[in-house]
Amino acid sequence: MEKTEKIDIPKIIRWTKKGSLAVLDQALFSGANFIVNILLARWLPPEEYGAFAVAMSIFYLLAGFHTAVITEPMMVFGAGKYREHFKKYLGMLLWGHWAVSGLIAIILGISALFFIKRGSPMGEALLGLAVASPFLLLLWLIRRACYVNLRPAWAVGGSAVNIISVLLGLILLWRTGLLSTHTSLVIIGAAAGIATLVSTIFLLRPTIWSFENNTMWKMVIKNHIKYGRWSTGTNLLSSFSLNFFFILLPLLMNLEAIATLRALYNLVIPAQQTINSLSPILLVYMSRYATHSDLRNPTIRASILFGVGSALYFVLLVVFGKWLMSLLYSEKYSSFSDLLSLIGLYPLLTAQSVVFGSSLRALVRMKEVFSCYFIATLVFLLLGILSVVVLGLTGAVAGLLIYGISLVATLIIKWRYVNASYKWR
Repeated sequence: MEKTEKIDIPKIIRWTKKGSLAVLDQALFSGANFIVNILLARWLPPEEYGAFAVAMSIFYLLAGFHTAVITEPMMVFGAGKYREHFKKYLGMLLWGHWAVSGLIAIILGISALFFIKRGSPMGEALLGLAVASPFLLLLWLIRRACYVNLRPAWAVGGSAVNIISVLLGLILLWRTGLLSTHTSLVIIGAAAGIATLVSTIFLLRPTIWSFENNTMWKMVIKNHIKYGRWSTGTNLLSSFSLNFFFILLPLLMNLEAIATLRALYNLVIPAQQTINSLSPILLVYMSRYATHSDLRNPTIRASILFGVGSALYFVLLVVFGKWLMSLLYSEKYSSFSDLLSLIGLYPLLTAQSVVFGSSLRALVRMKEVFSCYFIATLVFLLLGILSVVVLGLTGAVAGLLIYGISLVATLIIKWRYVNASYKWR
């Protein structure tokens, strides 16, 4: 006779509170990104806003390496192996952050010089990102560190400081006539730096000195390299696929088309970011759960919960999307509002990829996760590019859905295989 799983009400309440704080944190953090995109779409000429969108896509592609070798391993090892020495562990990661982010800034700076010599608006955008990128990546790292400590309230504080700083900075630039892709990105980086300073000094307080007689750093490097071997490929494939159209479209269309695609995508960002806000809590929870229990039931429950939430957002977007386009962009992109019913499906796919991907990551099955992203990317390259060539902007939206469907299908297949063969304790 099978044992009935006992429902732990206090535990459910604790995790619900943490999940609610995570949503609030992401609402503030993604709210800052959302508002920046809306304001720049309204205030900048389409060509400049298109350059901003492409530059950010290049940054996200490069940032995938930072996430793979620094941030994502921290979510797993910080909640497990180094849980008792987290302040020292985080201090070591901060040194690694500056090394990796410095390399990314150099790449962006060199790219900026290339476009500046050709008189392209991309030059200013990439130059601004070269200055801002180390601070943006640091904010990502520190926010995730708060989740490893299961202190989402700390992340809320940092995100609140970030959104206030961004809004004040952009309004000041607009009122003084100094707003451009370059200055807006510098302000975004400065706001991230201020928010990170508050969270790091007053809340997390990592140990950043006195490692010379400690062998822990060697183990940390070894663990992160081992985890990052597959995670780097996974994150690069993910970043490549998600941002591919924004980088590809200048070869097939003009920057105005990219501005339109970004304007449409802005309306699914709240759902995307809400899902992403819960992913750290989900990964930490599954990493701890996997040490003593079967992950199958929690994964199915999370799949249903995430699926229902993203489906409700899709319905709201279909009903109110056209009105929102008119409200936010002042008729600038309203003629393309019919595409919202397509792009609105993307968060539904993202929700499932986050759940099943987190379950595999908690079991440290990064090879399997990488293989799923690799297969999805191949399908995307074969069919996604063709859809852009044949259908243009509509094809770009269809390509995102092709990628999402391929990724979810392969993750579920791998997840079923792993759980069928895994020897649960």
